Amino acid sequence: MSHLYECSKCGEAVKVISQGEGVEPIKKFKCGHDDAVIYANRKVTLRGKGDLNHNSPVVKIRLTVKQLLCALTGKNL
Repeated sequence: MSHLYECSKCGEAVKVISQGEGVEPIKKFKCGHDDAVIYANRKVTLRGKGDLNHNSPVVKIRLTVKQLLCALTGKNL
C-alpha cells in the first residue's frame, strides 16, 4: 500500500498532523530526513461516455495530479 505522504529523498512514510487552517502541520519523519520535501502523491481517474460508438466500453484514463496540471498549463512541474 502506498503512503499518503512520503519523503522525497528515500520514499519512506511521513506522518503529517494537521494543526488547523493556516497553521503549519507537524511532520514526523521515520527516516531522519527532517529537511526533505514531502510528496503527497495523488491519482485522478477520469471517466467519460461518448456517443461516437455505442459498442465501445467506458474509457478510463489514469493521471497523477502533476500530469494533469502539466497538461493543462503546458509547463513541466
